[in-house]
Amino acid sequence: MKTPPSFVFLLGRPGSGKSAVYRMLGQRLREEGLASDITRIDDFPVLRELLDRDTEFKRHYRKEGGFVVTDFTILDDVLEEINSKLKELEQSGRVTFVEFARARYANALKNFDREVLDHSLILYIYCPFDVCVERNVRRFREARGKDIDEHIVPTDIMEHYYRYDDYEELCLKSEAELRRHAPVPLVVVRNDVEGMGQLERELEKVMDFLKG
Repeated sequence: MKTPPSFVFLLGRPGSGKSAVYRMLGQRLREEGLASDITRIDDFPVLRELLDRDTEFKRHYRKEGGFVVTDFTILDDVLEEINSKLKELEQSGRVTFVEFARARYANALKNFDREVLDHSLILYIYCPFDVCVERNVRRFREARGKDIDEHIVPTDIMEHYYRYDDYEELCLKSEAELRRHAPVPLVVVRNDVEGMGQLERELEKVMDFLKG
């Protein structure tokens, strides 16, 4: 059996199901004795912390109950902070999940040191843009701000920033080609239909990969 990676990157659009994958896969890793400790870093609280310091609104403005980033270099700042946190968190038996959404993952992952990437696995959560938009709005309306996972991404940002990403383009060609372009081992998880049945089946694929 393989030793599980220290870090699992959960990549995909807002609304693709990254948080659901974290909860389900984390439970499986514990149940099957593949990890003694599961933790998570979501880039949203890190981004919000940086934006809270932007009191003069030089890098963002507020909209639709959320916010719009106007200086996208802050997204790299967020990942650089996460990179530092990961190096402090690494220890035997612990798996740390890292959640974020970007338009260009190949560039985003350059913010992580090689020593982090060498102990990582990427899970790309495939979900079509239109489905993600609908889920993004619905989860915010249903949660009413009670859960940090249920924040909204304004619809125009979904359209202009998240409609296309470099991993989905490759994924639609072939998973093998996508894997060749990824900087670390990668598994594609499909979550493009309603209900949990498909996602549960897709996570079996991840577990098979982890067990070797």
